[in-house]
Amino acid sequence: MASLFDSKAAVGLACVVAVAIGAGSVVWLRGGSAAPAAAPAAAPAAQRAGWDGPIGPGGAAAGHAPSVDDTSLTDGAGNLRVDPALRRLFDGYLAKPGGAAQLHAYLNSRLVPPARSQAADLVDAYLRYRQAEKELRAQVRFTSPDPSGLNDEQVAHMLAWQQDRGHLRERMLGTAVAQAWFGAAADDCRSALEDWRKMRAPVGAEEVDSNELRARRMHAAVLEQGRNERAQSCASRLMAGAE
Repeated sequence: MASLFDSKAAVGLACVVAVAIGAGSVVWLRGGSAAPAAAPAAAPAAQRAGWDGPIGPGGAAAGHAPSVDDTSLTDGAGNLRVDPALRRLFDGYLAKPGGAAQLHAYLNSRLVPPARSQAADLVDAYLRYRQAEKELRAQVRFTSPDPSGLNDEQVAHMLAWQQDRGHLRERMLGTAVAQAWFGAAADDCRSALEDWRKMRAPVGAEEVDSNELRARRMHAAVLEQGRNERAQSCASRLMAGAE
């Protein structure tokens, strides 16, 4: 395994030298920027079944195939930094033919132990997760919501799907990675669905407390419209596999 990564690193470095000589600058990703040395943020070693240690604050790279330098890939101790920017880097490569091999080669050429092996493990775990998620999604049949709002059955179905996929992510990627990569979007979507279900609950239902009644009296149609729009947006993302 080590010799394979070393050979890939050699090829990657040779290519970098050639580009540097010909163009006077190094471009690591399409539309990317020159890559400096490693530094701050935090994330522990990845296991083949996932990643369960603490994770440092995320970077802010944007776009489908972001520019990621050594600083955003590792922390001060040389561990792989797991954050949303790293997932965007992974997804950018994996969206292209042969992307998995290219991603492995890129990370191998940019990283040294312990981050190198952590990244290799996480790429493999993420590939397995993507395949398992695809197979799980194939078993799900969503119905498009009416513009006036999701019905109770649709809400229950989407919340159940969210839960099942959340368990899959934690099992295959580890709780820390699942939270860092998907947690915020999943929490926002779940909240939108639950708020819409609360909106549909009749007065006297357990979830309709005094705060909910007050909100309904004060905002009425505006509250309903806002909750419906959030729930519809969540449903669209779930059906498209974008959340």
